[in-house]
Amino acid sequence: MKKRTLPSTRRGYGFTLIELLVVIAIIALLVGILLPALGEARKAGRLTLCQSNLRQMGTAFASYGADFNQRCPSFSWTRNEGTSEDGMFTAPFADDATAASRQAVSILRLRAERSDIGPIDNWIPHVMYSHLILNDYLQQRLPEPMVVCPEDKLRELWHDTIRGLEPTQAASAFLALPDTQRPADGEGVQRWPYSSSYQFIAAAWSLDQRRGGVMTVQSSLANHYEYAINGGPLGRRNQDDVTFPSNKVLLYDSYGRHAGRRTLWYAYPEVTQPLLFADNSVRVEKTGDANKGFYPNIPTQALPLRYNYVPRLWEFPTRTGVASELVTGYYAWCRGGLRGQDYGGEEVDTGQQ
Repeated sequence: MKKRTLPSTRRGYGFTLIELLVVIAIIALLVGILLPALGEARKAGRLTLCQSNLRQMGTAFASYGADFNQRCPSFSWTRNEGTSEDGMFTAPFADDATAASRQAVSILRLRAERSDIGPIDNWIPHVMYSHLILNDYLQQRLPEPMVVCPEDKLRELWHDTIRGLEPTQAASAFLALPDTQRPADGEGVQRWPYSSSYQFIAAAWSLDQRRGGVMTVQSSLANHYEYAINGGPLGRRNQDDVTFPSNKVLLYDSYGRHAGRRTLWYAYPEVTQPLLFADNSVRVEKTGDANKGFYPNIPTQALPLRYNYVPRLWEFPTRTGVASELVTGYYAWCRGGLRGQDYGGEEVDTGQQ
């Protein structure tokens, strides 16, 4: 007899359209929840790396002082002293600024192997290149990632553009970048890929304030990228001059990159960013909570130093989008210089003129 097979009553395991849509909706919901959290985690990681950069530079700062009679790291060549290893530059020089610019070029030629870089005139390297002294002290090959904030995508691009190339190739590659991604040709483009996100306060390489008839460095009131040297000495500052180490900012980023939706010039009061203090601590602080600073060459002036932030083509726009905006100096121009306080106490005016 032929065996009879009964039809199966078991249901298949396929998804219905409604079930599939429910699964897709759940996945989309989870992605919507997790992606912002993942983005925040990455942002927190970049902040941690930035703080690590500052701490490494602070450790190098202190170590340099221990090896060189408590001097602040700054260009040591002066008008009458300085000779490069390759013999290209030899004192005497016209002034301290010229001596420092020749020393900076000498470091670039050695540490970056940029034999194509020659003398750069009308340049105050202390402003954005004081870190070169630490790079040289640590015998680092340039460009060095330590001096760039991980949120500073422009400088990371500069590093990627020139890293590993021969000198002439590096120069050509950098010049080939669009105008919005590099400084103008007339502004010493050879040096720009080796600049830092972080700046030392002016008092780390210039007098705290005017001393009698001897003037010190002061920011131009017209824009944020020019400085008046006024003939005073540059460099030769001592770490022992710091009176309130835990309240004294030494190193800061030119821009607030870690908080808020926009990158803003450091001097806007709402900017929050990590700062290196003289006790080698790194703390995240709000600019507006700092003391407002002063005019170094008018130490009796009660009002803080104010100047115009005038973004150049490759720099971030002003807060309101206008061509220039008046900002306050804050910790970059602390009253009392190295002897003053930026956070946690009133500004200290030494009263010396």
